[in-house]
Amino acid sequence: MTRTILAAIIVLASGAAASADTVIYHNTLRTPRGDYALHNDGYYCDQRVGPDRNGVPTSAAYKRCMASRGWRYQYTKRTPPKKTWIDPETGLTCHDILGGLGSVCSNF
Repeated sequence: MTRTILAAIIVLASGAAASADTVIYHNTLRTPRGDYALHNDGYYCDQRVGPDRNGVPTSAAYKRCMASRGWRYQYTKRTPPKKTWIDPETGLTCHDILGGLGSVCSNF
C-alpha cells in the first residue's frame, strides 16, 4: 500500500513539474535531410552517449556525436512548465484556461 501511494506521488510530482526542451540542429551535409534522419541520428547518439535530457544542458559528447552524423547544434528552446495544482476536494490535477478566468481539472 505504501509503495503504491509513493509511486502515485512521484508520478504526480513529475507530471506537475514537467517541461519540454526543443533542441535545434542544423544539417551540415550537402544532401537535404529531414526530421526522419534527424530522429534516427538522435536515436543513434542516445544509444552511444546517453539520452539528451530535458532541463539539462546538452552535453559536449552528445553534440560531438551529432556532429559526426552531420548535424550542428544551434540552440535549445526551453518551454516553461505549465502551472498546475491538485484540487484538495477531488484530487484531480488542475490548470488555468481562458487566460486565468477559469480552470479545468482532470487526470488526463
